[in-house]
Amino acid sequence: MSAQTINDVFFTIVDRQHDRVFMQKKAGTWVPSTSRDVYRDTVGVARALQSYGVAKGDRVSILSENRPEWAIADFATMLIGGIVVPIYPTLTAEQIAWLLRDAGVKVLFLSSAEQLRKIQAIRDLVSVEKIVIMDDNASPDAIPMSSLRGFAPAGRDNEFDRAAKSVRPEDLATIIYTSGTTGQQKGAML
Repeated sequence: MSAQTINDVFFTIVDRQHDRVFMQKKAGTWVPSTSRDVYRDTVGVARALQSYGVAKGDRVSILSENRPEWAIADFATMLIGGIVVPIYPTLTAEQIAWLLRDAGVKVLFLSSAEQLRKIQAIRDLVSVEKIVIMDDNASPDAIPMSSLRGFAPAGRDNEFDRAAKSVRPEDLATIIYTSGTTGQQKGAML
């Protein structure tokens, strides 16, 4: 059977049982993430999102540069039927505030202290309920993504997998906003 949804792609990656799905440089050394690691971390983040009240159709934003945690947040959101709203990391705080309000974002993943400072500047202008930071920066304003590992399963979770496979090709997966260079940003639903 060919992949019809992003969730199908996720399960194809996991089922291949590769030793190197992602490579990430840590302390000057390239560290691989296996298929098992990707499953554990992604399902852990998905379960954390569910514990925050995120359900099918809810919006989750990712404000980050390209990195493995971006893909994990993306897959985790889609596995529970959430809608991913990626945000260009070069946008200004004001542009981000408009986008978060327009999309009705419930949870925001961001990469770094630099991105967190942008959000802190607009915090009173948006109704984001939870902020998760990918870097291991301690801040009372954001939950470290590494702490979501506590929600991870010890092995495969067949009940979770069945629910994730119920997402259909016609379900909304993402809303991608234009850069807004010729006017207000507009969201394209995919």
